[in-house]
Amino acid sequence: MNRLVIVLIAATLFTGTVLGQKSDDETAVTVTNLTMPENSNVGEVSGDIKNGQKISLRWAESSSVACFPGTRFEMFNGNNVFYRVAMPAASTMKVTVTPDNGAAINLYALRQGANSTDAPPNIARAISCEASYPIYANMGGGRTVKNKDDGVRTVEYISVNSPYSILIGIGGAKGLTEGGFKLKIEISPR
Repeated sequence: MNRLVIVLIAATLFTGTVLGQKSDDETAVTVTNLTMPENSNVGEVSGDIKNGQKISLRWAESSSVACFPGTRFEMFNGNNVFYRVAMPAASTMKVTVTPDNGAAINLYALRQGANSTDAPPNIARAISCEASYPIYANMGGGRTVKNKDDGVRTVEYISVNSPYSILIGIGGAKGLTEGGFKLKIEISPR
């Protein structure tokens, strides 16, 4: 029921369809396909990670994906939700996630072939992957020092001659399983 509500909200600015994919442990991973609004290069949708699930993150540190290191799994080990959007050739794309009420929510996006339907945790490779999360270092005594951060997460891609499929992952940090967000996608010709 909640997933349907998100898709209906998304339909006001995006056209969306929801697809399930089986993971290694036979749980369905849901990916919402988004289509940019007609005659617009900006789309926005609201969502909540409570509609996602916790997944294995080992795929992210693989050298053929290289999304984020295992030492930063805690930034994505809560519920994850997924969206897919087409990136046209000769364009730039900016993906921004703004959490509601300061929720600890982070962003990653995988650039895949234009017809790809692969989704975590069943990712063997990606053309590239970008992640946005707070930068921090562990200091002596286990204390975590975090740089000042407004919680807004952004990744950007550039396409020259080829179209791509961009798989957007939004994950809760430190086991977070609930938290609303706004996802904004901007595509501009180059």
